[in-house]
Amino acid sequence: MYRICIADDEVYVQKSIIQRIANSGLDMEVVGTAANGFEALALYEEESPDIFFVDINMPVINGLDFIEKVRKQRNAVDTQFVIISGYDDFAYMKRAIRLGVVNYIKKPILQQEFQEMLLEIEQKLSEKRGRERPHSQKSAGTWSEFMEQGRAERMTGSLILVWKTMAQDAAEEFLSALRKTEHTQWQAVTFGKEMPDICILFLEGELLREQELDKICRAGPFCEGNKVLYWSGKNQHPEEMLIGMEALLNLRFYGETAQVMRYREPERERLSVMYDAFESALETGQEELCREALGKIWNTVFGDRKYVYLIKQVYQSVLLVLANKYMKYDIPLPIQIRKGLFPFAVCRYQNKKELTDELVEYAGELNQKIVLASSGCDLVDKVVRYMEQYYREDISLSELAATFFVVPTYLARRFKEKKSCTVMQYLEDIRLRKARELLENSRMSIQEVALLVGYKDQNYFARSFRKVYGMSPREYRNLNG
Repeated sequence: MYRICIADDEVYVQKSIIQRIANSGLDMEVVGTAANGFEALALYEEESPDIFFVDINMPVINGLDFIEKVRKQRNAVDTQFVIISGYDDFAYMKRAIRLGVVNYIKKPILQQEFQEMLLEIEQKLSEKRGRERPHSQKSAGTWSEFMEQGRAERMTGSLILVWKTMAQDAAEEFLSALRKTEHTQWQAVTFGKEMPDICILFLEGELLREQELDKICRAGPFCEGNKVLYWSGKNQHPEEMLIGMEALLNLRFYGETAQVMRYREPERERLSVMYDAFESALETGQEELCREALGKIWNTVFGDRKYVYLIKQVYQSVLLVLANKYMKYDIPLPIQIRKGLFPFAVCRYQNKKELTDELVEYAGELNQKIVLASSGCDLVDKVVRYMEQYYREDISLSELAATFFVVPTYLARRFKEKKSCTVMQYLEDIRLRKARELLENSRMSIQEVALLVGYKDQNYFARSFRKVYGMSPREYRNLNG
């Protein structure tokens, strides 16, 4: 059984997450909730849960500050933190990644995305529980765990980055070869399912000889189509090393095929890239124009290897153009675009064509969603049918929006455009029509009628009825019964 806590100041969000967890069929239980950051800290100290869902914009202490405080107060934090946000903000996402947050989900929460996220976390926790940690052979951890072990400032030792399809298997082969040498205390660091092709091997406190590494790589399974980056030194910042290694790994876009490269700080170049043409192509919805605009951007970047350091920056800038368009139309941002902020996100692509094709695909998906959002007809009809069926239930705009996987402001605007009234006005009209039918054709009491059509307060029901029909429910029955 995995224990879960939730921190969110909106009660309906807490209830939604609790219900989704219950419906997941997984061996998980919600053991506590908090409405602000102060309560969240107290709840964490009391429960130390396996998973903690945290809203960014909580009162008193915001979500990211809460996570940071937890990590500072405890030397080791095993809890898997998941951020909940009402909007997409790349600065928030970057800080969340630095804090070791395992996922970043946007309200309203998409059920499929939520279910997939729970399954990923469950698998990760299961592996962690079943993992043995003998002193002489450290098991694989995550980059966030690696950084928590006192290395956030400086590190000394040897670091090897392995990039290969199925890097987990490659790492095991590589570790086996390395442990046959005089250096046995290797730690494997991975980046999860988002980047399965990347693995880092770290030898703490010892400086590996480059000749020794070169011999292992060329004799083992890494001599064909694989890349290994090697670095050895004292008092270096690990995140800076990671950025530099990522840049060197991207040399494959320029046709270089070296299997073993020693890390050297790349020269930082400035590059003026214009994204206006791509943004304009998005507005037209034409795939060829999007491909042409992206082609011009990447031709500039890939025209000279001195720009290798800027590939990730340009890639994320293109994603930001897409993200801004999603936000303009109040459409939830897909998880694959958010994952573009993770380390080594560009390493998923083998070549320039793969990279461009996927970005064009993202643009096509966005265009389809914009077309659907612009019409809004199907959505409004579905909402009307839903209210006709469940008008007796306690329905709110926020819950309706979550049910149909849209944001409340978008639903409200589309509904008003088509029906010339608000969602809640339309719901009340349904309830009052049903009440009128019951008053005409049944002998139920006024209170029973009110409850049956969704009104918990009989007085409010009477006022609403009089406002529409010009008389009280009792007067209407006497006149039409």
